[in-house]
Amino acid sequence: MAMMSAQGKMTRRPSSRTRSSIGNLNPVRLVKVTLYLLPVVLLAQTLVVYGKNYTGRGLRTDDVNAVESDSRTYPVLPYPVLPKRLEFVHITKTGGSAIEKAGAMNGVIWGACHYMELEEVGCTKPDLPYISPKYQSYALTSPWHTPPKLLQQYVSADQYPYDDADLFVVVRNPYDRILSEYYCPWTGFHAKSRKDGDPHEPGHLNWWVEATITKLSAQVDEFQKVDPSDRPKVQQEYVNEDPRLLAQKHYVNQAEYVFDGENRVVKNVVHYEHLSEEFNDLMKKYGMDITIPPKHESGVYTSDHGDNRLTFMDLNEASVKIINDYAKADFERLGYKMVDKFEEGIEYNTEATFSS
Repeated sequence: MAMMSAQGKMTRRPSSRTRSSIGNLNPVRLVKVTLYLLPVVLLAQTLVVYGKNYTGRGLRTDDVNAVESDSRTYPVLPYPVLPKRLEFVHITKTGGSAIEKAGAMNGVIWGACHYMELEEVGCTKPDLPYISPKYQSYALTSPWHTPPKLLQQYVSADQYPYDDADLFVVVRNPYDRILSEYYCPWTGFHAKSRKDGDPHEPGHLNWWVEATITKLSAQVDEFQKVDPSDRPKVQQEYVNEDPRLLAQKHYVNQAEYVFDGENRVVKNVVHYEHLSEEFNDLMKKYGMDITIPPKHESGVYTSDHGDNRLTFMDLNEASVKIINDYAKADFERLGYKMVDKFEEGIEYNTEATFSS
């Protein structure tokens, strides 16, 4: 309301609304306003927390303690901490097909099932765009067998299955693993193209081990000499980018998958020597109702050579040395024990000596 001042000027009378202050509010009304606003404030904080940390399954464990905004740090409310999405990295001859099958039977897509349909494994709904290259490539042939650090350099984001996930692998004693590679129907001594020779003859085993590891070791060394930026991302059809042995990735060192230099890229390591027990424990940790049956019950790429099957005791001293030299990183970083030679009458423990 306007009024005349003593000097004859018009002034405006302060309204009752302007004169009011928080201190003049009715206490009952103040309590009601506070109670009304409190849920809104709590909801906003919740959305901020989950907006920064949600990964598809819950809060990331490395962001539990605080949420940062500018230079300030706010405590996080005690919400349940859930693990990230879990992805499987398939190292050859470590029971990987049985794991892919266990996942497929429970609606979980792992490994090769991301890329193609495989009746033997139960893969029916691949979810990544993939066309098998018509040439041999260490990075792109069978990408489910490619070390994550390498695959990420070669494929686009929509073809990389491991983004923002916890990874797990199965590792195996290098002496046992080379025996499994030897009996592999695709790349082993009795590959589909080879019909001659008794695979249960120790002489054939030791010849094959020396020849295969010598060749593979040289191919790995040659590959690592080339800067990744100098390698073609798209190759001409039927012109091999890499030798077939390297591209198939059979017996590539397991440490290549778990580590990138000094950095560890695979969080969870399961040991083949206790596969069912450790796998089932890992599934419980991630809240997944998946179990894996014993190997002879899996029905996936299993072979039975009976009592004639060779063992690590059939590896001669020269074969043991070449395995030790080539797979040194696997022994040292994954906890397996080297020997100089295998001798009759001595009992050997092929289990890892520590959990990696």
